[in-house]
Amino acid sequence: MLVFIKLFLALILGSLLGLERELSNKPGGVKTHGLVALASCGFILIVQEISIMEQARVMTGIIQGVGFIGGGLIVKEGNNAKGLTGAVEIWISSGLGLACAFGLWRIAFNMLFLSLLLLKLMRLSFPKS
Repeated sequence: MLVFIKLFLALILGSLLGLERELSNKPGGVKTHGLVALASCGFILIVQEISIMEQARVMTGIIQGVGFIGGGLIVKEGNNAKGLTGAVEIWISSGLGLACAFGLWRIAFNMLFLSLLLLKLMRLSFPKS
């Protein structure tokens, strides 16, 4: 049952972060963020069943792999790069999943809260015209 709770919480927290993207009509919304968080959590839970020694290696792979996925959101337009925030949000979703996998609920909720706070404050401070 604890495994399901960890997976479910990772899915919900990642989806909540993705909801911010969805409401802003940006790519990589609820489904993408939720699934990235769920996958990150699931990979660690699988490894926990196998070996403590492998967890660090799998975490490294997840962090690098999700960085590669996020890179797909980045597009260069002239001298500007678009999609950096979306790429970082995907990475944070992965971190939410990892935190849930290890049962680090306070870290997961604080990461989500602070991410959403920054995104909302920046949107309010610098509205697009």
